[in-house]
Amino acid sequence: MKFKFMICALVLGGTFSTAMAAPLASVSKKQFGDDWPLKREEVMLECRANGALVVINPSTLMQHPLNDIATAQMEKKEIQAQPIDVLLAPIETTKSVEERVLPLKQAAEKLCGNK
Repeated sequence: MKFKFMICALVLGGTFSTAMAAPLASVSKKQFGDDWPLKREEVMLECRANGALVVINPSTLMQHPLNDIATAQMEKKEIQAQPIDVLLAPIETTKSVEERVLPLKQAAEKLCGNK
C-alpha cells in the first residue's frame, strides 16, 4: 500500500512541476522575416515566473536577457547568462539593441500571458 502511495505521489508531483514550468517557445527567422535580429536561425524564448524574459541559444543553452529583470539577474549572477549583443547579427543599422530585439521581447511577453 505504501509503495502504491509513493508511486502516485511521484506521478502527481511530476505532473504538477511540469504544469508549473516556465513557458518556453521555439521561434525562428522564418517567423519574423526582416525583423530577425540574430545570427542563429532559431532560438527559444522563455518567460519566467518573476517576469524575466530570456532568449536561449539551443546549441549552447546559454541564456540572453531580453528585459531589465533578466539583465539584473545576470548582473547579480543569479542566472548564468551573456548579454544579448553576443547573438546579434552584425548588420548596419541605426536601430538600438532594444529596438532590434523588440519583436523577440514582445513574443516572449505573450508567453507570460499564457500562464
